[in-house]
Amino acid sequence: MAPHSEPFEDDEDEAPMRMGKGFRSDDEMDITPMIDITFLLLIFFVVASKMDPTQTGRTPVADNGMAVSAKDSAVIFVLRGSGEHAILQRLDGSKFIDDEDAQVTEVVDYVQQEIDDGKQQVMILGDFDVAVGEVGRVRKMIGDNFDDVETYIAVKEE
Repeated sequence: MAPHSEPFEDDEDEAPMRMGKGFRSDDEMDITPMIDITFLLLIFFVVASKMDPTQTGRTPVADNGMAVSAKDSAVIFVLRGSGEHAILQRLDGSKFIDDEDAQVTEVVDYVQQEIDDGKQQVMILGDFDVAVGEVGRVRKMIGDNFDDVETYIAVKEE
């Protein structure tokens, strides 16, 4: 028998062959790639963002604590300033210089003089509306330069 050269009669009636998952109506939309992109952007911004310690909030109000005598302490007041930085002030009311680099030297000299005069610790008194980062900055100044001096932080109530 010779091969059949004429097309089958049924071939003309068949629909063309489709490849893929199947037909989707125009009303359906696959949002999986959009969700993937959203999560990738979220992860990127969380990893790439930089935390700003000056914007951390207010110093919390103290609920309780032990009594520390101001007469046995080198006292530094941390007052709310007009700009980003707080105003540092001594117990006698005189202010420390505003320049940050010179301020470190001045605070260290003040604390050393107070320790030489018989003070045993440092007390940082912060206003309730001073940024936490500013109190931490003063504490770091003292901690970086004095290993054996205890530092206490007190917060004025509202």
